[in-house]
Amino acid sequence: MNLGQLLSRIGLIALLLTVALGSDFRYSPVSAAPASLEGLKGELELQLHEHKVELTANYSGDRDQLSAGVDQMVRDVMASDDYMRYIVDSYIYTIRSFGVAAKVKVNIQYRESAGETEEVERRVAELLRTVISVGMTPEQKVRAIHDWIVTHVRYDESLQHYTAYDALVDGNAVCQGYALLVLRMLQDVGIEARIIEGTVASGSHVWNLVRLGDDWYHLDATWDDPVPDRAGVASHMYYLKSDAQMRVDHQWDAAAYPAADADASTDTDTKVTSKNL
Repeated sequence: MNLGQLLSRIGLIALLLTVALGSDFRYSPVSAAPASLEGLKGELELQLHEHKVELTANYSGDRDQLSAGVDQMVRDVMASDDYMRYIVDSYIYTIRSFGVAAKVKVNIQYRESAGETEEVERRVAELLRTVISVGMTPEQKVRAIHDWIVTHVRYDESLQHYTAYDALVDGNAVCQGYALLVLRMLQDVGIEARIIEGTVASGSHVWNLVRLGDDWYHLDATWDDPVPDRAGVASHMYYLKSDAQMRVDHQWDAAAYPAADADASTDTDTKVTSKNL
């Protein structure tokens, strides 16, 4: 091989290497990246639901719109699934630009790890086979789940346990753990439910909204569980209540949640004691 051929070969290798390195450092082609904040939000939501600790997505749309809307967009991603929303401990996002494209990255710390969430799903599936019977009405399923949680979970007065995993595996949790476990169990039997956030006299508090037929009802398993814990005792003071009934001692932003206008007219017993958060 003469010198000219050698230099040509080296030049070809350099060109191929440059292309290869460029593809390593370049984000996805613009045509593959969403051009709207809604599309970007959808990509990040999919990754959140997979319990990823780092969400990443490219963006090829208007950069000014991204800068103006990214904060609310990330908030909407975090709020897209109630279960994931309330096991996220903290998150931080960054934006990097590449010519006409941009990349959004969200780093998340979870209170409940992916492995713990899988364990919750496994245990709930096993548990529901004993808690739920064939032929139960939707309301009977709600009551059975409510009563099981109230009689098997203790309120965590140390305020250290926040998740459904804590409630199931350790047997104690604060209101967030109760609400997450209610949510998971109800959803797994096909009953639509939400976590609702508000305040009570002692501070911030979360509980559940449950849909039966066309109507929504409040359900606060935390406040139906006596403190100190009394084995086997379950109140129904805060079981399937309307907005008007709950507003006696619970407050929330009504515009953020479905209205609970119906009165279930269920029998209730007396609340044993005021529940701390």
